[in-house]
Amino acid sequence: MRTRDMLKLRNTGHPGINALFAKAHSADWDFEKDVDWSVPVAADDPLVAHGWAAYGRTPTFQALPEPVKAYATRRAVGRMLNILQVGESVAQNVCARLVLVLHEEDYRNHAAAQAMDEARHHLAYRRFLDLMGEQAEDIDLGTEMMFDTLLAMDDPLELIATEQFYLESFAMSIFESLRQEATHPLLRRIVELITRDESRHMGFGVLYIAEWMRRQPLDRRIAFAQQWLGQILGVLLDRPGPILLSRVIRRLHEAGVSDPETLAPRMLREQQEINAADLRAATSGAKVPHLLKSARRVGLFEPEILDACGIADHPLIRGALRATETALPE
Repeated sequence: MRTRDMLKLRNTGHPGINALFAKAHSADWDFEKDVDWSVPVAADDPLVAHGWAAYGRTPTFQALPEPVKAYATRRAVGRMLNILQVGESVAQNVCARLVLVLHEEDYRNHAAAQAMDEARHHLAYRRFLDLMGEQAEDIDLGTEMMFDTLLAMDDPLELIATEQFYLESFAMSIFESLRQEATHPLLRRIVELITRDESRHMGFGVLYIAEWMRRQPLDRRIAFAQQWLGQILGVLLDRPGPILLSRVIRRLHEAGVSDPETLAPRMLREQQEINAADLRAATSGAKVPHLLKSARRVGLFEPEILDACGIADHPLIRGALRATETALPE
């Protein structure tokens, strides 16, 4: 863009997106004043209920000594916060790029406001990790590759679909579970404030994609749905399995458990039963993941789209639609 282009920036007039920018100011919070950073973080505090972490709800894990459970749970929290803090920096880069490539005033305004939010979130996670006083586990290769792919994107639709629509919807479930299961008051406060911001970011992604879908012919809407519904269903079906179990076993080793490998087969069977119960809750419509809620709201669940994708009878899709039919109007 050049200066003359900026003299005539067009506001789309979208009431929802313009309202999100206004709310970014009215719901703003101060990184220093609204968080009590003097609250101590004890070295043996698990920070969240043990059941929050993968395999934490298994009877075998629950039967372990309290210091062992506290160590393993705390390490899981540290790993997640490390992923989230770098994810916030990635999102800040994405928003900075959107400010440069978007020509609509209200879209640019939201991206600029979100960039400020992401910087604040990154600082909050980093400070809490510092208060934990330990080296967090590294992020995994899959997460790193996903972030690198996102950072290499330039197309506004790809950027918003990946960051604000997909990743923010996926992360919302993580934020909510951390907020509900946090036992440490400082961690709970941080996550409460961050979740409030992230709900706006997810909302922008939903509103932007819904508007884009509304303007597209059916073949382009189907192509978009095929790309994203497959990815959404795949990640929702990817429940804790052997890879996450290997991390838990390593943490038990570090906590001093002798031969924790002998516990692995039983923990895996117990976790598989938990996975099946969680999946039943989703397919019944009792607990619809945010990713499916967002997919429905942008128009990916239109009958002709689901038929073209061949997933109209997928259990997760049917569960989300069943929940929609019984829910009150939004």
